[in-house]
Amino acid sequence: MNQYKIVLIIFLIILFSLCPLEKDRHVNNNIDIKKVLQNTPKSSYENAITTIVTKAEQIKKQKCKRQQELTLLKREQELRKKQVRLEKQHKHSSIEENKANIEWLTFHATYYGKDCSGCSGITATGINVHETIYFKGFRIVAVDPTIIPLGTIVEIKTPNERFNAIAADKGGAIKGYRLDILVESERISTQYGRHDVQLRIIK
Repeated sequence: MNQYKIVLIIFLIILFSLCPLEKDRHVNNNIDIKKVLQNTPKSSYENAITTIVTKAEQIKKQKCKRQQELTLLKREQELRKKQVRLEKQHKHSSIEENKANIEWLTFHATYYGKDCSGCSGITATGINVHETIYFKGFRIVAVDPTIIPLGTIVEIKTPNERFNAIAADKGGAIKGYRLDILVESERISTQYGRHDVQLRIIK
């Protein structure tokens, strides 16, 4: 649009310059543009140049201003993305740090099979363990609910393995800091024996 304005200004200047020569057109229809320009007052050139330069400067300033605005907007977007990325990293670090700082507790562990004497095959929380020793990917352990509430997810380190489990059962002999870990059968439970394990609550 600014370019059209400049062309229009130049056109009007030339048009106004030609107006005084209108009466001469009947004498010479082949007016030389060079002569027209020579007959145009010098002030007209100066005004035209001033106008064009002024418009050019305005266009340049507007373009520079727009470029600065775009650069500033781009920087703000980059800073916003960086801030979001740092917040995510900080949140992830905090989660990992909190997880690492969860206290490990010592429990005395025994093992029991799903075919144990007097066992119904259904845990205290209603899980059927006739065909499995897992629930939703977690091992099943019996606990003292006054120490570890039923439904709690825990991580356990034994001398032989490390796994996540759900406190889904309880037993009359399981009191205080004791665990009973469910295995495939009573025969297998005797192979594990009893020992201390490390436990920490996940959720």
